[in-house]
Amino acid sequence: MAPTRGTAAGAWDRLVASDPGLHRLHQALSAGVAISTTIGLQYVYGRAVGSGAQDALVAMLLGAVVALTGWTALGEPRPWPKVRTAAFFPVAILAGMLPSAAVAGHTAATLGVLVVLLFLTVYIRRFGPAFSFYGTMVWIGFVFTAFLRLTAAGIPSLLLTVAISSAWVLLLSLTVLRVRPDRTLRRVQQAFGARARAVAGACSELLRSPPGDTESHLIRLRSRQLRLAETALVIDGWSATTGALPEGWSAAALRRRTLEAHLVVDDLATAAAALSTPGDGESRAAADIARHLARNEYPAARRRAAQLCGAVRTTGESSARATDGGRSSPLLLRFAEAALAFTDFAAWERTPPKIDDVPDFSPAAALVLGGLPGSSAVARGVEARGGWTRLRGLSQPSRQALQVAVAGAPAIVLGRLLSPDHYYWAVAAALLAFAGTSTSAESVTKAGSAVVGTLLGLGVGVGAAELAGGHTAAVLVVIVVSLVLGLYLAPLSYGFTALFTTTAVVQLYALLHELSRHLLLLRLEETALGAAIGALVALLVLRTDTRDTVRAARGRYFDAVADVLRALTEPGRDGALPPGTPELDARLRVLDLRTHQLALVATPLTNPLGHPVIRGNDPRRGRYRMALHTSLSLRIRTVAATVAYDTDLSRPGLVRAIGTLADAAEALGATSPRAARPADEVTRLLADAQDVLWSESVSGPPDVAVRALMGAAHLIGRLADLSSPVRAARSGRRPRPAAPAEPVASSLRPVE
Repeated sequence: MAPTRGTAAGAWDRLVASDPGLHRLHQALSAGVAISTTIGLQYVYGRAVGSGAQDALVAMLLGAVVALTGWTALGEPRPWPKVRTAAFFPVAILAGMLPSAAVAGHTAATLGVLVVLLFLTVYIRRFGPAFSFYGTMVWIGFVFTAFLRLTAAGIPSLLLTVAISSAWVLLLSLTVLRVRPDRTLRRVQQAFGARARAVAGACSELLRSPPGDTESHLIRLRSRQLRLAETALVIDGWSATTGALPEGWSAAALRRRTLEAHLVVDDLATAAAALSTPGDGESRAAADIARHLARNEYPAARRRAAQLCGAVRTTGESSARATDGGRSSPLLLRFAEAALAFTDFAAWERTPPKIDDVPDFSPAAALVLGGLPGSSAVARGVEARGGWTRLRGLSQPSRQALQVAVAGAPAIVLGRLLSPDHYYWAVAAALLAFAGTSTSAESVTKAGSAVVGTLLGLGVGVGAAELAGGHTAAVLVVIVVSLVLGLYLAPLSYGFTALFTTTAVVQLYALLHELSRHLLLLRLEETALGAAIGALVALLVLRTDTRDTVRAARGRYFDAVADVLRALTEPGRDGALPPGTPELDARLRVLDLRTHQLALVATPLTNPLGHPVIRGNDPRRGRYRMALHTSLSLRIRTVAATVAYDTDLSRPGLVRAIGTLADAAEALGATSPRAARPADEVTRLLADAQDVLWSESVSGPPDVAVRALMGAAHLIGRLADLSSPVRAARSGRRPRPAAPAEPVASSLRPVE
């Protein structure tokens, strides 16, 4: 293909892969439309009723804030849940306005009510995602009323503004800006293809890497495979949405087809990882094929893969032994065959596989606003640390509500010392440290991002204000664009949200003719003060420890590993291993979910920015361990494909070995990840499984049975890696396990 086309295809792949389904982009752009049209609607309404310039501006700004928050809350594709959610927007705003107006002019009472509201706005999150937005709206109502120094008499006019904005946003979300589940699912499938090509690109880099740099490229490959599994989970979630599935497809059929494609990518990556070990020139041919796949150049990849298959089959085993002992040729053939299957993805999407329908289909992960749930789904059952013995067992929303209240009080007091009129900036920074976070490390990282983003946003905001030149229309455009960018980039880092929110705030004060150097400095000081208080409270009050959360996620992960392995040992008809079933497909997707959750909560342990937050942490060690978990998950999928989806395979010894590995996984999940030595029970069970595999007789050329035995042997190696303590990396070298990586894989050879 022409370079220009390849460049364009690569850019599109990166965009689609970074935002599965382009759901985030759709939400951000739609929010921009909702905000801008709400501002226009409020302007027209103000002119119609004869509002003054100041009142019209206030109505437009309040309408914009309600539109932004409300649009984000209406991400649910079903209409009636949207109607129910939007109906309570004015109620939530009123719940913040009334107490603010009631204590207007009484400083002590205002501050006391504010602390209570801070507690309640977080506590109500326990009732569902919509209540998180209701809590934000309560805060908005309080701040607007306090900022404008309104009394109860001024509330009805603003409440009418809120009602109009809420109704307009709801109307948009139900009509021209509605989420189309079928289109979204189709785009998520495109994202799966883009991320599969990213895996192929990592395979090409791995195969071309010098011997000393192989490990870092292998970790990158595992990371991209993890992102591919996350996209498969999003497909799984959207397939359960009414109206999302293509005609003739069931949710179970789409899950099976996605799993089949996933297995092909796993096979390609496994062969690439094995080919990178010998370090000979034969891996270059595989690297070229992988590069074509990564660039979406399927015809070229198919042609090269077919040529490689023919060459390997023609060469024969004698030529292979002369070069490397007979190992490269089978691996090259496996890689080429996986590449050929890779190029068939488009054809697979047209024909559903034959599989029993599942009337009560349930996705592995219920989507939250179109995406996978956050880390709170794991941390919810983790007990807090610290000396607050009677409160440590509280639910996570209750604990965070107490943390926010404790942080809010000093933020109010100290923030008022800096500025009696702008102390709510400090309060907001303290509150946001606990929004969307579940562990102390996440809160500290978010607080730091808020300060950095605010600092950058002040500079960007001043520059944008100068370009706008005080023209109202230009300033409003900058505000809308800033809010859209902040919403779109929010999942990447809260620093982007802080940057663009601050940019919008600077435009607001420019519009009100209150912008000054003193105000900008005050904004930074108040934000830094609130962020520091929020971080300290997260570390000292009812702290949810990152390692405790990782330990909980790790236990659930190994439970899912054991669950899949036990499914492979359940006898079917005539005592044979059962073929692949929808139930096994579901268990494999749950394993992907547990792998994703483990990676999510372990981010502070794998991110270099988390090193100062968590004492004694080595990010390189964390990334290496996470790569092992990802590798184990893909090995299990491969074994499941070989064992459970082939009805002719019946190996009693293999069944016993897999059952023993399931016991080892359960035992491993119950041990501490920081143990000084492998648990005796885990070591014994792995040795028992190895003995069973050694006793299996294998004859003839490599076939399904040999691949199953080899896969089980690799599982033993991965479990042995994860049961062994990892020594901290020094001098830039990767950490190494204390036990051999794959103790029996190399000993299993077909007998001539």
